[in-house]
Amino acid sequence: MRGVKAAREGGRRFGQAVWGPFTRAGHVLWLEITGVFFVLFALFFASEAWKLRATVGVERRHFWAFVIFAIVFGYFGGSSFVRARRREKR
Repeated sequence: MRGVKAAREGGRRFGQAVWGPFTRAGHVLWLEITGVFFVLFALFFASEAWKLRATVGVERRHFWAFVIFAIVFGYFGGSSFVRARRREKR
């Protein structure tokens, strides 16, 4: 029984040693790709807010909605890149 446990443990460690770097790199890449999409959405909302910056009335609500969405998506994009860098350094 002891040999079976040792073989299982060795197999698990081998799998971690071989696949660990690939899974880490894949996770970092995933965070960076999602960060790019969030930043693209933030840029879209910021450009729409810029177009509506001098409006009044109901359109002013759209301006503030675009500003809020640009900030939120910018935060998501930035935090995704920060998480990717932290994950990369581990």
